[in-house]
This record gives sequence, structure tokens and C-alpha cells, in this order.
Amino acid sequence: MKKLLSLFSKNELLGGPIGMDLKRLNGVQKGLGDAAIAYVGRGDEGSVLSTLANVDVAKTLELDRLYSNDAVTINRWNYIARQAHDAEVMARYGEVLSAAMGSARDFLVGTKHVPQPLRVLFANAGQGLIKQTNRWPREMIDAKDCALSPEFAAQICVAAGGSAVDLFDVVFNDDGRWASRDDIRGLTKIFDFSDFAKQNVPALLEAGRRMAAEGKVNAIAAMERWEMFNHPDTRAYLVEACADSSKAVRKMAVNVLMAQPEAEVLPMATDMLTNGKVAVRGAMVDLLAGMRSEAALNVLRDHLPAEKTARIKASIESALAVDLVTQASTGEDGDDNTGYIALDGTRVDIPPLAPLASEPDIWFGDDDKADLIKLIEKENEEIERRNANRSGRGYRPKPISTSLAGKIIKIFNGDPEDLDSKESRRLVSLIQHTLKDSWTTEALSRMAPKRALRCASVLERGFSAAFNQSGWSAAQNFLVNYVNSENADYRHLEAMNVANKTVTYGPWADRKTREIKPGDLLRSELASEWTYYDIADLNSDALWPLLAESFDLFDEAFGMRPPGEPAPRKLLAVQFLNLLPKTPQRYYGPLLELATGTGKTGRALAREMLKGAPGLEERAIALLEDTRQDVRAGAAEWLADLGATGAAKPLKARLKKEKSDLARAAILTALSRLGVELSDYVGPKALLAEAEKVLKKAKFDKLDWLISDHMPALKYKGGQKVPPEVIKAWLFLANKLKQPGGNALFDIYLDQLAPDSARTLSTWVFDAWIDYDTQRPPDEEAHAYAEKHADNNFKYNSRWIEGYTRERAYRDLFNGFKSNYLNSGAATKGILGLAKQIDPAHGAAVVRTYLKQHGSRTSQASALLDVLAAKGDPLSLQIVISAATRLKQKGVQAYAGELVNGVAEARNWSLDELADRTIPTAGLNDDGVLELPIGDDAKPYFARMDDDFKLVAFNPDGKPIKALPAGDDDNTKASKKQLSASKRELKQVMTLQGERLYEALCAERVWPVSDWQRDFRDHPLMGRLTERVIWLGVDGDGNAITAFRPTAEGDYVDAEDNEVDPESFANIRLAHGALLPDGAAEAWKTHLSDYEVKPLFAQFGRPLLAVEGDMPKETQIKDRHGWVTDTFTFRGVASKLGYERGEALDGGYFNEYVKNFRSAGLCAVIEFSGNCLPEENVAAAQMYLSFHKIMGKGRRGRAVPLGEVPGVLLSECWNDYRDMVAKGSYDPEWMKKMPWI
Repeated sequence: MKKLLSLFSKNELLGGPIGMDLKRLNGVQKGLGDAAIAYVGRGDEGSVLSTLANVDVAKTLELDRLYSNDAVTINRWNYIARQAHDAEVMARYGEVLSAAMGSARDFLVGTKHVPQPLRVLFANAGQGLIKQTNRWPREMIDAKDCALSPEFAAQICVAAGGSAVDLFDVVFNDDGRWASRDDIRGLTKIFDFSDFAKQNVPALLEAGRRMAAEGKVNAIAAMERWEMFNHPDTRAYLVEACADSSKAVRKMAVNVLMAQPEAEVLPMATDMLTNGKVAVRGAMVDLLAGMRSEAALNVLRDHLPAEKTARIKASIESALAVDLVTQASTGEDGDDNTGYIALDGTRVDIPPLAPLASEPDIWFGDDDKADLIKLIEKENEEIERRNANRSGRGYRPKPISTSLAGKIIKIFNGDPEDLDSKESRRLVSLIQHTLKDSWTTEALSRMAPKRALRCASVLERGFSAAFNQSGWSAAQNFLVNYVNSENADYRHLEAMNVANKTVTYGPWADRKTREIKPGDLLRSELASEWTYYDIADLNSDALWPLLAESFDLFDEAFGMRPPGEPAPRKLLAVQFLNLLPKTPQRYYGPLLELATGTGKTGRALAREMLKGAPGLEERAIALLEDTRQDVRAGAAEWLADLGATGAAKPLKARLKKEKSDLARAAILTALSRLGVELSDYVGPKALLAEAEKVLKKAKFDKLDWLISDHMPALKYKGGQKVPPEVIKAWLFLANKLKQPGGNALFDIYLDQLAPDSARTLSTWVFDAWIDYDTQRPPDEEAHAYAEKHADNNFKYNSRWIEGYTRERAYRDLFNGFKSNYLNSGAATKGILGLAKQIDPAHGAAVVRTYLKQHGSRTSQASALLDVLAAKGDPLSLQIVISAATRLKQKGVQAYAGELVNGVAEARNWSLDELADRTIPTAGLNDDGVLELPIGDDAKPYFARMDDDFKLVAFNPDGKPIKALPAGDDDNTKASKKQLSASKRELKQVMTLQGERLYEALCAERVWPVSDWQRDFRDHPLMGRLTERVIWLGVDGDGNAITAFRPTAEGDYVDAEDNEVDPESFANIRLAHGALLPDGAAEAWKTHLSDYEVKPLFAQFGRPLLAVEGDMPKETQIKDRHGWVTDTFTFRGVASKLGYERGEALDGGYFNEYVKNFRSAGLCAVIEFSGNCLPEENVAAAQMYLSFHKIMGKGRRGRAVPLGEVPGVLLSECWNDYRDMVAKGSYDPEWMKKMPWI
């Protein structure tokens, strides 16, 4: 040890960070720490490494975790990063730490090529590079404080048996996992590595070749910053990267080459295009096409005749075709800040920017200050009361100084940028949240738009709310209201955004800040990793002029110029580009690439945006010869979408030599959609031959549970038996294609079967999949489990739950075990593509039950909705429509909405029209009769609906009977089955349509008389429902003419029994007390009572809300704020009224009940004091009612002013809000009694 001290000071070794760190090992084994210190110091005691490898000491040295608050561990990090000075010592320290760690951890830095001692050492060093480890974004230490210069770090690598290659590996590699200690990459920010890199080019390139994709991207980006690509070796590496297996690396390499001087790039690209491998040639095509110069295109033209690879040839042809299409956009009258050339050749002019109003130039004075002081004093009373109710040592907010009132006035009268940074957080919170509804919102509305927008921008620190449409703060709410107003223009926000001085971007682990530049408002959105809004929901009228003036950004996103930072994302760019009035001609190429690529995301939108463009059919036909099966399949699908009947011949030619199951299915589907006769391909002999080919390579490991079962005996429509091999092949293909909604090919297959066999196959697949997916453990296993654990469960829970019994412990365990699923059908949901022929009533009933009992299985639930949407019959569609309106699983609800939108668009109907025109009939004919022939002689039994909307059977003499006669003949069996199915369907339909009519009442829907007559009055089921509600005839301007009721006799009468002619109206809507003159509601109540009509729902009699004074501007109703009841009573009333529990918040807590009114585009939100999950019956207090826009992706948008809510909806929900606490009363001290406030 004395010799050791001759090398290091006693403090540094024994009392310093290394010594203090390794001494901890003495607590595990006597002398182990001392031996480790001796080895690190000068290499003695080498056997300590094998000892450490065989003892579990990782936890002792805290090497088993990412982060630590232990001072000794933190000192280790800091010493390596900031004080290390001997490379040999550091190398041996790394060996000791590596041996102590044991097997490699996920958070080690570098690739596995780097010696583990270096990975461990630099992982620890990375933590020492951070000024403060518990702050985000990370801030690195300065170079003067860091010991790990590039040269010294490389010396450590050499001492540890590595080289500079390992250093580059460590500082550039990124495996993309959150669990990695990636802070060591900050070395390249602390030090300028450029000179070191230029001196070690071979090592840098060797590291670049062995790293993962993100590491290669980082290395290429660094070499570009350091201007290293004028070196022949680095240029060769860049060309090599163009052919990398990673798309991100290829894109990065091509972008860098595109930024190089054309005179240097063209000769190299020409050579590579001639002599390179397929992947390199493909990259060179992308490069030359992206350069968009005549010289680059000439290289492609010259090479085209010599190119042999079909995919490369098609890419060149596509690039040249793109040039022809887009020439106009680059000419003298092409794209500029005044307009652009559209895909159809027309010019779209950008409207000039209208100036923002600077008036009224109001002044906030003493009255405003006095109001603010009163509001602050009121808030302080609330703070004092809350603090008095708090127990323990929890945080107690301090009272707000009334002096802030004066500062608020000064800010609103002067420059909002005068916010004092020292107290801005408290002040901004006061303005934005505490005073949002009581002062700030109204104050902003008084200001001139120009001044108000600037003030909102500073308060909000930007304009992100203008895109994400959230309105939690006063400034956000103002911005959202502005961008959705009639004269809004995002270009004003862009101009103001530049005044915000700096912009911060990048992932949390690598945040960057720079001076803000023009274009950064949109750049931030195009570069966003996460968009929590649907771009299609944005106000395109306000946004598109800014988009049209920002083509430089879109050029970056589409690889037409090197990207800036942060780099725009292509798929987001496509969605924003779709907001333009017409697709720009200049983006024909990028959209064509996306429309014909292998990725599914964005492909459909790109194809939609390209509609009507020239040359699409030719490009798609060329792609049928692509080497990638996904591209060939996509090309076939697109040809069918284009209705390209001329493509039948090349499709057939491709089919003859196509070996891919995926592509064959797509080609057959396309041919079918194009009207080509397929009997040669799908006859019994052809199907068997195809099945035998498929089964030679088919694996059924995921379908063993199905094919091992007894498959049904099936027949072709010609009477021949279907071989089991054919069904197995269909199942294999369906599972492989993963299209639970089916496709045209499966329709063709099912059409080859006899109708009964098609239904048998579909029912067998559907029921078997449902049974497999929902299988639960048997009762005997659940009982055994509960018995085994009941005593322990009782012992544990009885300490926390008063009155907890062993019987309850047993029951909880039993129920919990029974709630487990034994299987999951998610991996095999594709086989549902063969379930399209199931009976509609059976399918609808099963799916409705599944959504209710197993809806948390979102993947499977979505797949079942796919099946029903594809079936397209009225009953099936009504289930999908219902799911899109009300479902607990919001992701599935949003998906159901997408399916409904797709069906409606395909039929060119609105969503409401789709729902109206697809109402099932439960088998009843136009006269409301269900025909039920009985016996071989088909005696005319029948059924009708009674006044309770239930089916009643009648004999041929017209007398009601309890049941149909027994019999084994086909007629009797079919009629019994039909009656049973009709009863189930009728119950579903009447429930759903009653809910829809109530929603239509609230949304104040209006029907043209002809639509109302056809879809409702003449419908055998809806016609009966129309007799249970009161309707209102209106003229063309929406003015009420008279209310009326249809009668069972086919008449139309008013409240006084006078005859009414519906043809005299322009439109018809549902009546409501809020729409009728005084006394009319009472007259109708009397009318309904006199005729003993049981109303479907209450249209009259509930109190009416008078919207007066400032109420239209407000966003909340709170006249029952503080009324107290209990959570179970509250839940019971809310559920009865059709409200659903809101989303759970952090900690398993919820505080809302929500009801969607999709026809109105709004949802009603009732906020209360909250409850935990699972729910307990505790005190509950009513709080607020508000209305929010329903946005895309299932999002809830901003709260809308009450004046924008339809009057009937407002009044009905106000009554609901009051009814939920009707059995309660106001309690002045309600907050003291609420467990969740």
C-alpha cells in the first residue's frame, strides 16, 4: 500500500472518490475493497477481478441502476468525468467496475463491440458530464471542467485494450432505448471533436460501419458539421450509407450528398449508377431525382436503357415522369409567395394578409384594479380555508399579494414582455388560471386583436395552443377562439412568433435552444414527435395561406433540400399539405413515392391527394414488377382504386408468375374490382391446386386451436364437396393478410360456396374465434386458487378494510382468478376476414355483448367492428354507429368513428344520413308484418309489434298465440328461427333508435320532409316510434309553423286534433318546450295524456334555461356548485341519463361524467368532486357543466361558450346537471367533506 501511495496522494486514493467507492466492497468480503483499490492504483492483486465476477456486489456499488442520490456514487461519476488524469488507472477502474457489475446491463453505452470495461466506465462518466442530474433538459459542464478531452478519452480506450474506434462508437451510438445512459454523447458538445475526427478518419469510419442506424445518422451528421466529406474515404462511406438497410441512414446520406456541390456529386453518382450494386443504384436514383437539375435528370435518361433491374427502372421512369408533370411549378410563373401551381395545372393565388385591428385601444384603470383586488382577496379566503383543512406536513400555498393586481394592470396596459422573471410563475398562474373565468378571458376580449394576441403569446410562451386546440388557460382559450374565428390568419401568429426570441426543440435527453427564425411556428409542428390533435380538425381557411408560403419547409420534409433543425417529418407534412385548396404540382413526386411505397401510413391520403394527376396508371403498372411484394400488392390495390380497366392485362400477366401469397391476393382482388371474370382462377380445380401450393409452406402454429377442431363440411355452389385443404389454405391466407374486415378476394372465395355453406363457414370461424378469445379458467381451478390464498388475503386486507371477512377474501380471489383470459385472439384476428357471411342478428348480438363484457381487449374489439362495418347490413352498421357514439374504450370508439366515416363517404352520405338510412327492419315488411309460414303447406302465420314494441305472433285467423306450432319441416324451423332473431333485433333497434332520436332532439336536427317520410315514417319500426314523439314543422328559414303528431291510423294532428299536412313544411324537426310558444307545451302534455300515448322521452315539462346577460360568453354552468350527495347516487342518476364515466386521471381517480352528442359535434361534461377506482360510496359534490368540441382521434376540444350550444341541448343537459344532485342540498362547507379535494 506504501508503494501505491507513491503513485497517488493518500487523499486521492484512500479518501478520494475511487477509494471511498471501492471501500464499500469491504462490507461484502473482508479486504475485497482494499484489493480492488490496489489493482486500480497500480495493477496489483489482479485476482480481484475473478473474485468480483463471482460475488454479487453490483448493488453495493450501485451499478445495477441508472440513477442514484448516493454521494459516494455521484462522486465516482464526477471523478471520472471531471478529475481523471491517468489513462491506465481509468482503464483498470473500468475493469473493476465491469467485473463488479457482472453481466452487461441494458443501460451501457456503445455497441457490444466496445470492451465492456469501457462501456461501464463511460456510462458512469456520462452522469458526471451533467451539471444537475435531476433537471431536464440536461445541461452539460464546460470544457474547462471536463477531464475527458477527445485525446485523453482515446488514451483510456487504448489502455483498456481498445482504440479510438471505441471512443467514436461510444459518443455516437444510439440504440434508441430510454433505458440507455446516453449522456456520454454530450462529449461532442463539450469539446470540438472535429480536429480529432479528421486525424482519425479510419477509426471514425470503422465505428460508423458497426453502429446501429441512429448511431450512423449521428456520425454522418457530425461529419457534415465538421465538413469532412471532401475526403475520398468519407465520401465513399457516404455512398456506402446510401445503400444501408436502414431507411433513416439512407435518407440522411442522400440529403448530405444533395447538399454537396453538383460538380462533385454528378461524376460520383454517374459512376455509382453504372457500377454500383442494386441498393446503391436505387439511392443514386433518389439522389439525382432529388437534385432536380437538368444535368442530373440527363444522367437518369442516359442510364435508363441500360438498367436491367425492374425496380430501379421503374424508379427512373417515375422520376422522369415527375419532372414532366412538375415543370410548370419551377417556371417563371411557378410557385412563389403570391401563389402556386396545382396538380391540375391551375394557379392558386394566396390571399394578401389583412392587417390586424389595433382598435379599440382600451386602458385598464382603477375599476379593473379594484376588481382584481377583490378577486385576489376572495382567492386568499379559499386558500386559507383549504390550508385549515389540510393535515400533516403537506404543502400549504401562501396567500397571494394584492400588490399583484397593480402589476397585472401594468402588464395589460403596457408590454406583456415586462413580466418579471423572478415572480412570473406565480403571476402568470394567477392571470392564466386563477383569474381565467373571473377576469382574464373578458379582459383579453376587450383588447384590440393585435395587442390581445401578443399578450396571449407572452403569457403562453408561444402559439402551440393554436394547433393543439387546448383551452386550459385563459391565453390558450383566447388563441383557440381566434384561430377558429372567421377572419383568422395563422400568418399573424407566425409574424409574432419571431418576437419570442428563442426556440427550444429536440428530445428531452438532447434539448437545443437557438434564436428563433421565420418559419419556426410551422417547423415546430412539422417536426413534432407527438401530435395530440387531428390536423384535419384545424381551421384550414386560416392556416392554408401560411402553408402555401412555407414550401421551403415542405421541401425539407420531402427530401427536396437538406433539412434544417428541427427536421420536418414527411408524414406530418402530407397531412398539413392536405389542408391546401389543391395539391401543389411540385409535390407530385414525393406523394407518388408515398402512394406506391411499402408503408401503409399516409399511403391512402397520398393517393387521395393525387387523384386526377397524369400518369398514375402507368406508374402503378410499372410497379407490378417491383422486387418487393408489398409494393406489388400496393400497386394492384391502387390500380383497382383508380378503376384502371386497361390494367387487367398486365395484372393477369403478373398473376401467372406471382409467388407471393400477399401479392396474389391483392392482384386477384384488383381484377375482381375491375370486373374481370375470375372463374379460371377460383373454380374448384383452381382453388384446390392453389391450396396445395399454399399448404406446402404454410405454418399453423398460431391456428392449431382452430384447425385441430372439426372443420364443417361445405359445398361449392355447384354441389361439389369442398376439400378440407381449401379451407385450411383460406384460413392460412386470411391470418397472414390480417384483414378482419375481409377483402374482395375473400368475397370471391365465399361466393364460390353454396349460400348455406358460406354462412356455415363464416359462423364457424366467427364463433370459434370468439370462444377462443374469451375462454376463462374453469370454476374448479378458481376455487382451488381461492382456497389456497384466502387466509393470507383475509389477513392482509382485514388490516385496512373494516368488516372484511374471509368469505369476501375468498370471493375476491375467485372472481379475480375467473377474470383472467386463457388466450388472446389478437394474433389470429385476420381469420375474421372469412366471417362476413354470418347472420346479421347473430353477429350484432355477439359483438354487442363482446363490447360490453370484453371491450378492454381493444385490438379484438376493433377487429369485430371491422367485420360488422364490412358486412354493411343495417343491423351491423347500427352496432358500429352505436360504438362510435358511446363506448368506454375511447380508442375503440374513435376507430368505430373512422369505420362509420368510411362507410358514409363510400355512399356519399353524412353520418346522420347513414344512420337514418340503415335502420334494420327486424324482418318486418312495409306493412309492419313479419311473415312466418308454418308447415309443408306454408300456413300464413305472422307477427306484429304491440304497443310495447314487442313482437306478438298470430295464427292465420288473426288471433294472437303464445308460440308458433311445433314441426320438423323446413318452413317451421326457418320461421321459428326468424321469429327468435327478429325479437332480438327488434329490442336492439328500438333501444338504439330511441337514443338517436333524443340526440337529434338535443342537436336540433332538421330533416327535409321527403327524407323524414322515407327514412322514418314509412319504415316499419321507425314509423311506430314517430308516433311516440311530437314533431315540429318549419319553413325554409327555420321558423316554426306548427307542432304535430303522427297517429297509428296514418293521420297527422296538432294538439287540438286539427289535421296537419306535412307537405306544407319545408323541413321537420323534433319539438321541445324551448321551441314552442307559451302554453303549447302544456297543450301537448294534455293531448298525450288524453290519448294515453306513452312518450318515448320527455320533450316538455322540464324547466327551461334562460340564457341572459353575460351567460352566452361563459363556458360553465355552476348553479349547483357545492350541492352534496353521495357518489353511488350520483353515478346512478348519471348512468340513467346516458352519461359515462370520464377518463381516469393519475392515481386511479376520476371526476367527470361525459355524454357525447355527435350530431351536434359536442360533448357535455359534468365535473364533480371525484371518486377513486374501484369506486367507493363517499360524499360527492356537484361542480360544473361545460360543453366541448368533439375532435378527431377521440380528443375533446376546447370548451365552447354557452351561446354557441344549441338551446335544446343546453336546456336538457342543464336539467341533467341539476337532476344528479336533486336528492341532495347545498352545503356551505362542502369542500371539507370531500375526500378527493
